[in-house]
Amino acid sequence: MPLEVEKKFLVNTEVLAAQIELEKFQVKTLKQAYLASSSTAVVRVRRDEYKGYLTVKQRASGVKRIEVERELSIAEAEELFELCPSSLVEKRRYYIPFKALTIELDVFLGANEGLVLAEVEFTDEQQARAFIPPSWFLDEVSADHRYYNHYLSEHPFSSWTS
Repeated sequence: MPLEVEKKFLVNTEVLAAQIELEKFQVKTLKQAYLASSSTAVVRVRRDEYKGYLTVKQRASGVKRIEVERELSIAEAEELFELCPSSLVEKRRYYIPFKALTIELDVFLGANEGLVLAEVEFTDEQQARAFIPPSWFLDEVSADHRYYNHYLSEHPFSSWTS
């Protein structure tokens, strides 16, 4: 079963802007929503400019979880969006090389505008534990459910009071 090992961090956007020119990096605009959710897994539909994806992710509180993803056509993804009970999560994702890794920087749009998160995927838990983040990373929020995209689809960042 495919496993995902990743950490998620809040970002200091002022330090980021002073150190990184985002326009130099690959970027995709992503749109996603959730078809189903249970206590053990979520089913997500996502699309970028070129492809759609259907993903099943294990709900987990650590940095490691099961993830299975299949490619869809754009038309299939758009049709599945119509079935989603949750709101869309929209973001621009920048792919920033960092040492032997890639930082996925998510700049949220729409109802989650103002939120900027960085995710780093690792080959295993040992690599994740040894990771030293760049200076523009703030707190790690890997285990904080409020920063999961599924939660943001039901409780947009713009509605948070603190």
